[in-house]
Amino acid sequence: MKTRKTSYLFATLIVSALTIAGCSSDEAEAPKASAGTAKKAVHRIDSGEATEPEKRQFEKEFSAKCVARELKNSNNKDVDEKRFQESCDCIAEHIMKDLSEIDAEKYLEDHEDTHTLQIKFDAAAYFCLQNKPQPKGPHLFGKP
Repeated sequence: MKTRKTSYLFATLIVSALTIAGCSSDEAEAPKASAGTAKKAVHRIDSGEATEPEKRQFEKEFSAKCVARELKNSNNKDVDEKRFQESCDCIAEHIMKDLSEIDAEKYLEDHEDTHTLQIKFDAAAYFCLQNKPQPKGPHLFGKP
């Protein structure tokens, strides 16, 4: 009985293997590049300025992530959200002005922050926050 089941299983495996082998093509298929890969290759060669729709999308996403990141550490989310929104919008707008195609692609598609974006962020943050009044710390025990 055990031999009969083993023989049946073995025969099924052979038939399956022959069926799969019969369906494959004799020619080796060349690897196909996806449209996204071709697009990325073109963008990396031509490192010009990002298009206006890419800039607007970057500005929107960057600002939203900035506000969310700042609100994580906030104790008074309702009051702080408006202040963070203004600051983050200002930073995103300054970065967006001379956003390169590569930086926009890496941020929007690959969700990566490039070194160039970090430098632009620091400069924009300094510009946007230098004249803003900073929130006062807690007032403890009558000391200013």
